[in-house]
Amino acid sequence: MASVKKIVSLVALAALAVFVPQVALIVGPKLLGAAIGAVFGPKNRSKMEASKVNVKIPEPPRWLNCGRARQGGGVLFAEFDGEGRWWYLVVHSDEILHDGFSYFLDDEPVTLDGSGYVNEKEFRLKTNKAKDPAETDGEGKGYIRIWTTTYSETDPTPPRISELDAAFASKWTSDHRLVGTTFSVVCMDAIEIEHRYKIYRWRGPIGLGEPAISVVGDWANAFDPRDEAQTLGDRTTYKPTRNPVLVWAWFRTHPFGRGKAESSIDWGRIAEQADICDQDVVGIEGTQKRYEAGVAIVDETRRVDAEQEILAACDGFIFFGEDGKAWVNVGHYTAPTISLSRNRDIMAMSSIEAQDGESETQGVIVRYTDPAANYTAQPSAAWINPLYYDPFTTPKFLTIDVLPCQNHNQAMRIAKAVGQRAQPRHKIAPIANLRGLQCRHERIVAIDYDNTFAGDYEIATPVELDGAGIFTGFGAVPVNSSRWTLLPGEEQPKPVVDGSIGTVSFPAISGESVAYSDGAIRIDFPALPRDDATYVGEYILTSEITGSENDPWVSMTVNVDTAVSGPVQGGASYTVRYRYVVTSGRGSAYEYATITPEDTMPPATNLTVDGGVGEAAVTWKNPNDLRFFSSDIYRGTTNVFGSATLIAPGYAGGLGELQTITDTPLAPDTYYYWIVATDGGSIEATPTGPVSGTVT
Repeated sequence: MASVKKIVSLVALAALAVFVPQVALIVGPKLLGAAIGAVFGPKNRSKMEASKVNVKIPEPPRWLNCGRARQGGGVLFAEFDGEGRWWYLVVHSDEILHDGFSYFLDDEPVTLDGSGYVNEKEFRLKTNKAKDPAETDGEGKGYIRIWTTTYSETDPTPPRISELDAAFASKWTSDHRLVGTTFSVVCMDAIEIEHRYKIYRWRGPIGLGEPAISVVGDWANAFDPRDEAQTLGDRTTYKPTRNPVLVWAWFRTHPFGRGKAESSIDWGRIAEQADICDQDVVGIEGTQKRYEAGVAIVDETRRVDAEQEILAACDGFIFFGEDGKAWVNVGHYTAPTISLSRNRDIMAMSSIEAQDGESETQGVIVRYTDPAANYTAQPSAAWINPLYYDPFTTPKFLTIDVLPCQNHNQAMRIAKAVGQRAQPRHKIAPIANLRGLQCRHERIVAIDYDNTFAGDYEIATPVELDGAGIFTGFGAVPVNSSRWTLLPGEEQPKPVVDGSIGTVSFPAISGESVAYSDGAIRIDFPALPRDDATYVGEYILTSEITGSENDPWVSMTVNVDTAVSGPVQGGASYTVRYRYVVTSGRGSAYEYATITPEDTMPPATNLTVDGGVGEAAVTWKNPNDLRFFSSDIYRGTTNVFGSATLIAPGYAGGLGELQTITDTPLAPDTYYYWIVATDGGSIEATPTGPVSGTVT
């Protein structure tokens, strides 16, 4: 019998023998979960919560502020004057404070009257002999005055507070300038000892009963490349901002921040991303900007950690252009411009699949700074992950701090983005050729690997180049256009129980197709009814249905709008059920269908024969049927299959694989070939052929 040679690419062999073990070290399945978890897992609690506190220590911490923030600070001076008044000075920040600011004494918002005294009743007494506490704001006499001063871009020395100079002429001299700071001076008027407890009853830094002071306002000046009135390098033209991209650029270039040159920023890209942050978003509490931020950064915080806090407020990633200039890509969906395919770019694929009970949490809560709660940290309502949420168990949530965020709607959108990134349906680690280096400048790429791993993916880890400089690798998670948008039913009110529950309807699925294809049951669904919906499909041998909750239903693999079962038995009856679920964990009712797969094997396709000198090359494509195992190759000198000879029994191959054999040696003649696909046992497909070739 003539010998048969299986043609294998030498390039593929070389890759398998030499490069694959090395590439596997870039991002393996175990490293993938750890890498994504390290980037997007729980963070340490932010130190920003301490910003509103007053401290009295020899070297109080220094603070940087930008955007709208509430800021306390450190006491640098405190003393009684000759008239028995108690004075203390609190340095708030090393940044400029703009007009329009307001005060808190302890956690009480306060205003000042025309004489500079605090107007609220908690800090005033009646003018009667008993000096009873005031019952209304503005009543009686105020006992606390406040002055605040800040510097400017043209003069780093804050204007002096003349009242403090007059009270301590010999102690607070012209040498006490506090250059480059914003500070407040508080004076508590003298009062008789028997009435002192009525005013000195607070939790301030000295411990005498004085109140702690904090200031809420817009801090710092940041360059906005969209504003033609501003000139890069001329800080006198810069303006305050709450745009997190501009806040990031401010901190990146601040001498006490990252200390980078302004020329190291890609200002064109910054302008594009700043526009995205300024887009209006409508939520259940009204309209707000897509992203805003207000930061208070203490000097003991690592600069890189402070930078990440700012980025968290807009779910931003830092990118570097070809010229080395940095910019921020904020959380928003854009259609990918780069596509990596299995046939062209992807050399190998590692993945981590989500399993039942795998996730320890079922959603995400973001702690944000709520202006309505006096700029204190508050938990958002939980974003529920429909992939893991079980309404019959007590849920556990991943809680993260994003304190520069000051809006509940924004906090919930960030919670959703983090949740879908940290708790996805699956995580992948493609190993690509050098074309993967283009992904270093992209956040979303299109992946075309197989029926399971296909669609848009967010790159969630750095894009790494292997040691040989040949392959690239990264971790990625599925992403869709609603990642950064709250769909109907996703945004919940602030966590205040009011006993009300909204009503949401979930219409039945219409227009789906349930069929047997390539050895499996396949469901083709219509377009999802809403962006946060996910189809779910299960199947079972009809004979195994007992009506019990413990029936062994088997999950189908779902890829957006297609569900595919595992291999099924021909001639047996199967029951299929399917539905869709949304972010809240609710969804449509199950719908059912019954199907009996045919007991046949589809034939091979694309059969060709190329005759040569003393040999013939036979090429064909295996069927995609999941039961396919091998092919039988027949040859004859006539076109009658019954007289053909089996020359290669049980020729193994993959589903849908294009295969080639060389039949040699052969005498000159015309030869006919057939391919019979089999399951390796009793099932054979109809012979494919004949196709002939002439051997010389």
